[in-house]
Amino acid sequence: MRKRVTVGGMVALGLGLLLAGCTLFQPATSVVPMSEGSLQETILIFRGRIPGNLLPEIEAAGGEVLGVIEPLNMALVCGSGQAFLEAIDGFPALSETAPNITANWLPAAEAIPVGIESIGDDEHRFSRQWDMRAIDAPGAWDAGVTGAGVRVAVLDTGVDYNHPDLVGQVNLGLSISFVEAEPDVMDHHFHGSHVSGIIAAADNSYGVIGVAPGAEIVGIKVLGADGSGSFFAMMQGLAHAAVNDCDVANMSLGAYFSHNGYYKYDDNEGVWHEVFVGAAEINALLNAMRSAINYATQEGVLVVASAGNGSLNGQGDSGWMHTPSDLGSAVCVSATGPIGVFEDPDTDLDVFASYSDYGPQIDFAAPGGNSNDVPYYWYDYVYNCLSTAAFPGFEYIWAAGTSQAAPHVAGVAALIIEAGGGDMKPAHVLRELRACADDLGKPGQDIEYGYGRVNAYQAVAP
Repeated sequence: MRKRVTVGGMVALGLGLLLAGCTLFQPATSVVPMSEGSLQETILIFRGRIPGNLLPEIEAAGGEVLGVIEPLNMALVCGSGQAFLEAIDGFPALSETAPNITANWLPAAEAIPVGIESIGDDEHRFSRQWDMRAIDAPGAWDAGVTGAGVRVAVLDTGVDYNHPDLVGQVNLGLSISFVEAEPDVMDHHFHGSHVSGIIAAADNSYGVIGVAPGAEIVGIKVLGADGSGSFFAMMQGLAHAAVNDCDVANMSLGAYFSHNGYYKYDDNEGVWHEVFVGAAEINALLNAMRSAINYATQEGVLVVASAGNGSLNGQGDSGWMHTPSDLGSAVCVSATGPIGVFEDPDTDLDVFASYSDYGPQIDFAAPGGNSNDVPYYWYDYVYNCLSTAAFPGFEYIWAAGTSQAAPHVAGVAALIIEAGGGDMKPAHVLRELRACADDLGKPGQDIEYGYGRVNAYQAVAP
């Protein structure tokens, strides 16, 4: 959604690309080649196991091994100069190399925080959660299904594990940060807490409730407080979810890349800018991310990702690929929402969101909120948790985007897994999601709603 971000005032968030310590902001359609001589973080992708002599060889060449992902046969190294390049080329099992691009993965959006209010004996803010009505989450809860025993990884900006609706919902023993500057999993943005709340805010007679309030959240911080994160951190996060027996991984994030070597970002004023990185480099990164997604899926993790907020056609807009949603076995989720629900609570809750990406890559639709010039328009957004660590004095926030749609699908998947006995392969969960979705738009899979808008009650109905 090409709008401003409101957090107690107007704050403009620029989208950019960070590479080797240099910020590459350029006018529209400009191209910038990668630097060949500067210190760079490089991802090494091996055909088999990571060589045992990796560390001494890289260190002898004046470089440093920053991290490894053994299940993916990947390593992150840093260095420069001819000796460093020769050391890399000397590994016979090396398949590809790629620069460890750090990008802003959170799209431009508007978010409106809400101050602390007195709560009574029940979830009094539930009346603002039109999204739960849209997918009939209460029907699933009334059937006794809450996602209990299901573990959901949230790859995002972290999670506020002290929030009244999230305390006790987060497995702190498994939660982890892959953002070097922010070693704690605490959310210093708001995005990760909002997403986590949509999935599993507690049924605790306070505030709001999530789609699967009985599920367990594993917070995996891959984005910093500014919304940026590296490809390697994303892949570390997916591997962490896989090796720690997560059932679902939610990735409400994304950026646009093209196979001809460009990265694309929106400057929050509706103007798209392009930065040239290199075709080989971009394709190597996309291949690596695809491998990470497919590995997680093979290990039993259903990977759910937001479709993107660029209003782009996934098939016809000049080859731009939204990553990670358009890669591998990721489940791609578009957004729906009402227009004017404050004035008419019975209005259509399933209007396709104007900002949402669309195309043949869409698997499902889910509530993400709509953006229109109607009175009290923010009531058409999704209402859920805000990070109290980032914004003291505030507990909840209205926000809209496909970032909000994806966690609804992750939550419904958690309900399906509990109802199915707690151990289901991703392909089985996907089949159940398709079977239970409300088929909107054209019959069958279509470019806006995919197989339909998910339905929580139908997913678990006896």
